[in-house]
Amino acid sequence: MKEIAMKVITTLARKGGCGKTSLIRALTSAALSNNQRCLVLDADPQLSFVRWANRLEIYRDDLTVQPIFAVEDLDSVLDAAHDSGTVDTVFIDTKGEAGPWADYVVEQSDHIVCPMVPTETDLDITADTFNYYCEARKRTEDPDGLPTFSVVLTRMPARPKKSQVLAARKAYERFPILDEMFLERSQHWDVDREGLLNELAETRESSPNPLMRPHARLYRDALHEAQTILKQLEAA
Repeated sequence: MKEIAMKVITTLARKGGCGKTSLIRALTSAALSNNQRCLVLDADPQLSFVRWANRLEIYRDDLTVQPIFAVEDLDSVLDAAHDSGTVDTVFIDTKGEAGPWADYVVEQSDHIVCPMVPTETDLDITADTFNYYCEARKRTEDPDGLPTFSVVLTRMPARPKKSQVLAARKAYERFPILDEMFLERSQHWDVDREGLLNELAETRESSPNPLMRPHARLYRDALHEAQTILKQLEAA
C-alpha cells in the first residue's frame, strides 16, 4: 500500500472499550473537513460504525461506510477503492481481540493506531499489541514495508487523576505515542447522537439561536484535536 496515494489507517487493540469507534468517527470527521474522500470499513462484528451511520442516515458523496464480514474480502474492497480513484483515505475499525486476522489487516495498512485508555490494565494490554507489531517486524523480510505503529491516549479527562497521569507517563516511556491526546469530551457523545463532528460544528456556527453559536468553539476544538491526531499519524 505504500506506493499508492490512497492511505489506509487501521485501529488495532486487543480489547474493547478503548474508544476505537469514537476515534475512527473523529478521524473521519477530520479527514472530511480536510476535503479528503473517505471509505470506512467496519470489521468489528458489532458493526458499531455501520449501525451509527445507518441510524443517523449519514449519506455523503465523500463518505462510504461498508461492513467487512470476512477479512479475506479486504483485498478486493481496497483494490476497487483504489481503482475507482474516488477515495483518499480508508479507515478500518477492527474488533477488540487478537487473532490471525490481525496479520492480514496489518499487511493492508499504511498506519496502525492503537487507542489506549490511561490505566494500568490498558497499559499492559497495549504492550501486548505493541509486542505483536514488533514480532511482525522481526518475521518479515521487509520490515520497512509494514505500516507505522502509533499509540494514542484516549478518554483522557481534562483533569486526570494521579493514576491516569502515571499510566500516561509509562506509555510515553514504552511506546511510540502521539503527542496529541484524544480527550474525553461531551462533544463525542453528541457525535453518537447527532452525526459527524465537522457537521455539528457547522450547525452550531450557523444556528439561528444565538445561544447555540458560542458552543461551536467546543466542537471546533474537538475537530482540531482530531485533525492534529490525523496529521501526526500520517507523519509517523
